[in-house]
Amino acid sequence: MKRCTLLLAIVFFAFTVTIDITQAAMPKPMKNTYIHDFANVLSTPVEDELNHYSEQLDNGTGAEIMVVTLDTLNGQEAKIYATKMIREWGIGNAEKNNGVLILATFGQGEGNNDVVIGVGQGLEGALPDGKLGRILDSAFYPYASNGEISRAFQNTYAEVFQTVAEEYKWDGDTPAQQEMDESMPTWQIILLIILVLIVITFSSNGGGGGPRSRGRGGYPGGFGRGGSRGGGFGGFGGGSSAGGGASRKF
Repeated sequence: MKRCTLLLAIVFFAFTVTIDITQAAMPKPMKNTYIHDFANVLSTPVEDELNHYSEQLDNGTGAEIMVVTLDTLNGQEAKIYATKMIREWGIGNAEKNNGVLILATFGQGEGNNDVVIGVGQGLEGALPDGKLGRILDSAFYPYASNGEISRAFQNTYAEVFQTVAEEYKWDGDTPAQQEMDESMPTWQIILLIILVLIVITFSSNGGGGGPRSRGRGGYPGGFGRGGSRGGGFGGFGGGSSAGGGASRKF
């Protein structure tokens, strides 16, 4: 009997610790903002811009679009994590379940970072999984893979925002798509200069040896100041999610 009681106590303790670890892995929402840049990858102007549009949409329709950046999901599957966050944070209206979460990680390494769009059940008709996947493929990935993190969020957000606005027939201000910056990165310019110098040196020396250099480009994760900015946002409405959404690795 004592052995059985001890075993039950151990199982209960392990279960409690597992719950605590899971809950501890998910941050708490900040007040007065729809943008939670915990990974510190968004520029301040972009945070302000997205927060402004989310506030306007919330006031006009009751739908809430949240943007969250994290370092890691601690090994959890992206769509499941997003669904948990929508439920625990109460994103969207409690009756309409019309919240949207755009979530991405930036500390898991290139190719292993997650981006996911989770939606409440009330918006699954307007934002089905297939459409969300296409949005990530066309609006997020090309920019994120090019190091333009803020533009990746701006364009993904704009696509989601416009769909939600159309669903509610709301005719307020809408965010614009941002074109990709096709200017040559600094490291490529430096590499090109080095290559030109090598060619000139070889030519002047009649094909002799010249300086050798190797250029190497990186994958910038974006730089900016995180934190929250005020607005008219008065709190989470208490919406939930049935698990709709789409995710990608980048």
